[in-house]
Amino acid sequence: MTDMLGSLPQRVTDAEVRAPIALVRSPSHHLNHALRVPGLPEQARALRDHLTAVVPRAVADTVLTLASELFNNAVTHSRSGGEGGEVVVAVNRLSDRIQVKVVDQGPRDRNGSSPHLRQIDLGREGGLGLRLVDAEASRWGTFHDGGRTTVWFELDLPCARA
Repeated sequence: MTDMLGSLPQRVTDAEVRAPIALVRSPSHHLNHALRVPGLPEQARALRDHLTAVVPRAVADTVLTLASELFNNAVTHSRSGGEGGEVVVAVNRLSDRIQVKVVDQGPRDRNGSSPHLRQIDLGREGGLGLRLVDAEASRWGTFHDGGRTTVWFELDLPCARA
């Protein structure tokens, strides 16, 4: 039973991971959720289920698509996809946008590159995920800290109708 529990997603309470990237004043009622997910491809569904419950319906499809892509990239290209690896996904709802951060455990080796847009090569499998993020997100970026890699994106929320 403990093996099964160890592989389930867990809420994260690390304030550093949950803090918004954008250093702007936001209302105290903004939504903050973070989930620690085992670095296994089959955990993408648990991640999507969790995100469906916490993001506004107006942007849910795009959040699910982009977060799933970044989760799969983390599992495929970082130490998070190795034995005992994990990925942290944080969602912050600010007054005018949703911000999602996907934090992995860093490159598999010292020569690992930072996530970046690749040239389109129709003969190569993959390599289009960040192009999707670039096309759909209002803003996105990457940063490295303490050996971890974070890829984040924001989606502007539709204006409330008067």
